[in-house]
Amino acid sequence: MSENFRTNKTKAALISGETVNVAEINRIFDPAVVELAAQAGFGCVWIDMEHSHLDLVALSTMILAARTVDLDVIVRIPKGPYNQVIKPFEVGANGLVWPHCKNADEAREFVQMAKFQPLGKRGVGGGRDSHYGTLDFNQYTERANTQTLLGVMIEDVEGVDDVEAIAAVEGIDLLFVGPSDLAHSYGVGHQGVHIEHERVQSAFDKVAAATAKHGKAMGTAVGPGESMCSVAAKGGRWFNCSHELGALTAGYRNALQAAEVITGK
Repeated sequence: MSENFRTNKTKAALISGETVNVAEINRIFDPAVVELAAQAGFGCVWIDMEHSHLDLVALSTMILAARTVDLDVIVRIPKGPYNQVIKPFEVGANGLVWPHCKNADEAREFVQMAKFQPLGKRGVGGGRDSHYGTLDFNQYTERANTQTLLGVMIEDVEGVDDVEAIAAVEGIDLLFVGPSDLAHSYGVGHQGVHIEHERVQSAFDKVAAATAKHGKAMGTAVGPGESMCSVAAKGGRWFNCSHELGALTAGYRNALQAAEVITGK
């Protein structure tokens, strides 16, 4: 039955105009990290498969952990062939993010691979997302099309130049600005904090205008502070605001510094 298909609360929040704060998991792929993110109050985690060693077996385990704490899982996948798109969905991911989207044709290609007919041409594999093929086929494919979230990363000059057309692509929900890669694409990556560079800020303005026009959400990765305030003021509604490496490093550092005050070391 369609009611057994898990509701994507993060996508529903975006559609209703809410802002979502997301925890990243970039290198430590243990189910406990997923549980800790939920205990901290996050409703969604972003798991990185593009830059990491994560495989599908470990991803599957983390998704199972996420389901025990009612947490949405969005996976940044490598930019590659069809099977890299569908497999995270079949182990239960709630959404995917496609890196380095440079034009609308690439965005449409992503939708074609990730959505079932009539939006796309995704094949049916009978994975966890369909309760291993036991859900009603028509209801399952319809719910998968409406509940799965698709984002594309705008992190190249070409993507900014074609952002109006990218934002217009049916099936794309999120345009995520990657400030570091974008600064390097502009040739200004060596000039201080990337997200604050004027060319990157101008790109945010273009993405914001395109997403507002076409009813999509704009997001980025930025911790709490002035830069986040700036992107929020431009209309940003998706913030990867913390990751497990930073959280661990800060926690260990703060504890050590506080202990050294007491112990006099």
